Amino acid sequence: MAKIKACVVGLGNRGYDIIRGVLLKNDDIEIISVCDVYEDRIARAAEKIKEAGSEPRGFMDYKEALAVKGLNAVFIFSDWSSHTEIAVYAMKQGIPVASEVGCEYSVENCLRLVKTQEETRTPYMFVENCCWGKEELLATSMARKKLFGTVVHCSGAYAHDLRNEIAYGHINRHYRFDNYLNRCCDNYPTHELGPIAKLLDINRGNRILTVSSFASKSAGLEEYISTRGDATEEMKSARFAQGDIITTVLTCAHGETVLLRLDTTLPRSYSRDFTVRGTKGMYMQDTNTVFLDGDEEF
Repeated sequence: MAKIKACVVGLGNRGYDIIRGVLLKNDDIEIISVCDVYEDRIARAAEKIKEAGSEPRGFMDYKEALAVKGLNAVFIFSDWSSHTEIAVYAMKQGIPVASEVGCEYSVENCLRLVKTQEETRTPYMFVENCCWGKEELLATSMARKKLFGTVVHCSGAYAHDLRNEIAYGHINRHYRFDNYLNRCCDNYPTHELGPIAKLLDINRGNRILTVSSFASKSAGLEEYISTRGDATEEMKSARFAQGDIITTVLTCAHGETVLLRLDTTLPRSYSRDFTVRGTKGMYMQDTNTVFLDGDEEF
C-alpha cells in the first residue's frame, strides 16, 4: 500500500509530540511538509523527521505547505484560532484534514466548517483522543448493551492544573495566555463531551437542544502569578477574563442532561470525571468503578 503523504501544521508541544510519538512510528505515513510561524520549531521538527529517513520541506505559510505536490492529508496542531481557517482552505484543495481540538470561537465559523465539508466532501476528522480512552470505550460499550439501563445523565470535566502553562504563555509561546486574558468560556470541552456525545448518540438520532454555561470569578491565575518571583510585569498586570470554574449544562432531545466542567486555574490533580448514570447502574472514572443495581453499596 502506498504511504500517506502528510503535512503537519503547528509544531509546538502537541504537534512535535505527535510527530515524534505517533506519526513517525507509523510505517504508512510519510511527512513531506511541515509548517509553523516559528523557524526554530520548523528546524526541530524537520531534524526529527530526517532522523527517520524523510526530507520534509519547511514553511512558515500554511498555504505554501499545503501546495506541496502529492499531499494526501494534513494534521493541524496550530493555535485554536487558526484551526478552522486552515481546515477550510485544505478541504477546498481536496486535502483530507485531521484537526486537533479547539475548533472555533463562533457559531458562524462552525457552520462554515460544516458547509465546506459538505460542499467539498473532503474527509474531516476532529482529533479528540479521549473518544478512544479505554475507560470511555468500556462505559460506551456497557451503555449500548443496556447494562446501565436507560441512561439519564452524563458528566465530565477537563480538570487539569495549567496555571504554569497559561501564566508563562508569552514566554513559552503558548496561545492559552491570550485566550484566558480575553475570553471567558469552556474553552476545552471535547475531552468530556466527545465520549459523552458518542455514548448518547448525539447526531445519530439524538441531539443537543440547549446549552447553559456559568462562570465563577477569576482569581486563581492572578494569585498564582503574585507568588512567582520570576513573573514579568506583563504577567503581574494581567487581569484575566476567564473564570476559574466554568460549569455547563446541556439538555438533549431524548431527555438526558449533561454536566461539563472546565477547571484549569486552581491547584488540583488531573481528572476527566467521566460519569454515566442510568436506571440500572453507573460508571465513575475517578474511582474507575462500575456500580450495578443490586450491588452492595460501599
